[in-house]
Amino acid sequence: MSERFHSFTIEAFTKSIVDRFMYTLPKHEQPNDDYKLVFNPRDSDSRTSLTFDQLTIMALKIVNSSPYLMSSIRATYKYVFIDEFQDLNGHQYDFVKSIFCKSQSVVTVVGDTKQSIMKFANALPDGFIKFEEDFQADIKVIFTNFRAVPELKKFIDCIGNEWWPINSENVESDIECVELNKNNYSLLCFDDEEHEVKQLSLKIKQWIDEDEIKPEEIAVLFRTNTNNNYSKNLSKALLDLDILSVNESNIQDHLSEPLGKVIISLLCLLTRVRDVDAWESLRHSYIYCSSSNSLHKDFELSRILELIGSNQCYGEGANKSFDIISDTIAEIMNEFFYDNLKKTWSQYNQGTLMDDTFNGVLKELKEARNISSSWADAVDLISGVGAIRMMTIHKSKGLEFEAVILLGLEDFSYFRYGMTQKKLDEERSTVFVALSRAKSKLLVSCALGREHTGQSKFSHVTSIINDLAKFGMNKLRVEKSDYLKI
Repeated sequence: MSERFHSFTIEAFTKSIVDRFMYTLPKHEQPNDDYKLVFNPRDSDSRTSLTFDQLTIMALKIVNSSPYLMSSIRATYKYVFIDEFQDLNGHQYDFVKSIFCKSQSVVTVVGDTKQSIMKFANALPDGFIKFEEDFQADIKVIFTNFRAVPELKKFIDCIGNEWWPINSENVESDIECVELNKNNYSLLCFDDEEHEVKQLSLKIKQWIDEDEIKPEEIAVLFRTNTNNNYSKNLSKALLDLDILSVNESNIQDHLSEPLGKVIISLLCLLTRVRDVDAWESLRHSYIYCSSSNSLHKDFELSRILELIGSNQCYGEGANKSFDIISDTIAEIMNEFFYDNLKKTWSQYNQGTLMDDTFNGVLKELKEARNISSSWADAVDLISGVGAIRMMTIHKSKGLEFEAVILLGLEDFSYFRYGMTQKKLDEERSTVFVALSRAKSKLLVSCALGREHTGQSKFSHVTSIINDLAKFGMNKLRVEKSDYLKI
């Protein structure tokens, strides 16, 4: 049954329909075969450059003009599950509604309106109400998350109820503040960024050494991290303590691709003596996308193993250059995977996604090798194994970590262009997402000055800070003399 399970972003799903069936559109509405994706509508000309919204509108036209295609999609997907439903915009909702509403498909949507962080992208403010009405759906409300320890869970519930009051007989209307241990839950204010990264790096080392938290179970989150402005100094401070960190904002999109998963599996097998999980992942990917008969598949899988064995990058091959490794990966991909991936995953038949993914993963590998002791360690680093994970809050959606540091709670990140009630509500959602990633430890950090912003301002973000303190988070000014007292 696993082969019948398909997982896409809604953007990838609508794009696949356009790429396969664009020729059913009138000639003047068809995009070029080699169209590029752009994010700003001003950069689009509807033929050579398109936004995801334009692709969704095209996909909707295609399925509405072809009853055969519409019935085929419905027959293929008897069960439809949409996660992060609160982030769907109007065009995406219309697409889902047009195909699956009043069909025999069972449609389930899951989301949290408190985590609506895509309002800037026109996410529907009333999506759940529309879904309930259009699909005659039953609404099941979950009032809390179950990943966090009890005191943190209660704190997060308090914040959520303060910002978005719940009117329900099943929920306490008056929630008291929580007593939080300041060693595990604090809102820290530092004089400057240098002091901040020194103290936070020591705290992370303490979590690893004394609390025995694995590095990959620790996340540092930022509202934005343009040019690595927020992560670079902390990464350096961690490296001075022999702690590796990975900026997942650069690699996460690549590794979510089927091609990215294949490349990582190949790299694991090339750089270490034995990796059963990597081989099973690679084998499954090949079997899933190959159209060969079973005997031929067995032969080709044996051939892949031979190539991996003769090009090993450990032991005597530990000092192989990046170019040699890159050529080896390209050789195996060309012979066994590229054509098969294109047949199976339509996103690789158009544009530069395949090249971008291949080059993106290898670029990160090359940079990781500069701070790793071996190729195997470099592969682990870009995979997030044994390294502190750094990413934007948007990238952290759906993930969870034992310990979380939210860094940079200042006006520049959240209210750089001013404050409105709509903006405040959006940034509350952003902060709420960050808070709810943690399972047992949570620190929120701000600095009175940073290299790229100068003196920090707190004119607007103060209301969020005060609410965190109101419901139990310890608000501490960390003096430079307070050496590892956080």
